Amino acid sequence: MAANLRNNSFLSFLMLLLLIGSSYAITSSEMSGICDKTLNPSFCLKFLNPKFASPNLEALAKTTLDSTQSRAKQTLKRLQSIIDGGVDPRSKLAYRSCVDEYESAIGNLEEAYEHLASGDGMGMNMKVSAALDGADSCLDDVKRLRSVDASVVNNSKAIKNICGIALVISNMLPRRT
Repeated sequence: MAANLRNNSFLSFLMLLLLIGSSYAITSSEMSGICDKTLNPSFCLKFLNPKFASPNLEALAKTTLDSTQSRAKQTLKRLQSIIDGGVDPRSKLAYRSCVDEYESAIGNLEEAYEHLASGDGMGMNMKVSAALDGADSCLDDVKRLRSVDASVVNNSKAIKNICGIALVISNMLPRRT
């Protein structure tokens, strides 16, 4: 009898944990809602759906920051490689401007992580927005060139899209007062 009561209590406790955990999980309809608020919903759905079963908002925000940071570092390395490889003076100037933008974007993303960790959604939003502006400025700089490196353009566009997802998520996070 006592063993049966313990088993029932244990099962009840597990069910409670399951209910609590699932109440904080993001559903597929909530993910669709997030994506509907971005500038590129189809990119968002492709980005989120295969990777995320049911994370909470903070985990989802961190994953978007991770992806953005990784692409920004990859783009920065590519830009430095292009410059080191020798390009015409006009292209070199545009790519150097992109290097500056991406160095700043990476710093802003590092600060976005700090704001996320401290529960400051608004602070995260401001830093992600600044990183998005950096990718956008780089695209503006290189679009005037005759020959543009496709990986720089594609990564910059992806960074803008992922930052857009992170911005929507940051607006859903609690605000620090």
